[in-house]
Amino acid sequence: MAVENGTYIKLNYTGTINGVAFDTTDAEAAKNANIFRENFEYTPAIVKVGAGRLLKGLDEELAGKEIGQEYTITLPAEKAFGEHKAEEMKAVDKKAFDHKPELFERLTVEGREGVVVQKIGNRYIVDFNHPLAGQEVVYTFTIIEEVTDAAECLAGTIKLITGRDMKVGTKHENFVSVEVPTMIAMYNQNWFMTQYLIMQEALELFPNAESVKFVESFPRPKAVEEPAAEEKTE
Repeated sequence: MAVENGTYIKLNYTGTINGVAFDTTDAEAAKNANIFRENFEYTPAIVKVGAGRLLKGLDEELAGKEIGQEYTITLPAEKAFGEHKAEEMKAVDKKAFDHKPELFERLTVEGREGVVVQKIGNRYIVDFNHPLAGQEVVYTFTIIEEVTDAAECLAGTIKLITGRDMKVGTKHENFVSVEVPTMIAMYNQNWFMTQYLIMQEALELFPNAESVKFVESFPRPKAVEEPAAEEKTE
């Protein structure tokens, strides 16, 4: 059966550049390419076909593909991470940095992430292109199955957007709950925009829900035990 735009699917994939994997749902492939993340669960991604949450070229290729069949596609740079653009190489005054940058250091400056590639006088040349810009990309993928459970679709979408597993609650008729990691806004600068995207997806998947509640729990700190007083001896 071929899948259509708007369908939620489970997708296994591995993306490579010059034969080396840079993105995968397979743990062994990640280990072999030295990109394995210890705290990440390698499982098929849940993806809404045509929603634009994957690389443009890969997303466009999914519609019309058969479930259970393996495909290999080659994406030109413009349908992957974009062409490497000279105008994205910027000269930045040293005063814009909060430390002395090292050559080839990846950092955030003036609100954008880039790589320092050269120093000229009091200025640093920073490459703001995507690290994989200009590269041809090869993807091998298999559509495992269609996903129809709304809670599973939402949880999968959240993981695809954030890289984290978050529990979705649907026991209440008038709202959907999402359990989020404690203090997530402190280490995810885009969390408020991410919340909005999750809310949109949830209300679309659960048309009878009136709201989406993000639940953040703060556990009680463990009491520090004081060392027992030593007995005095006469």
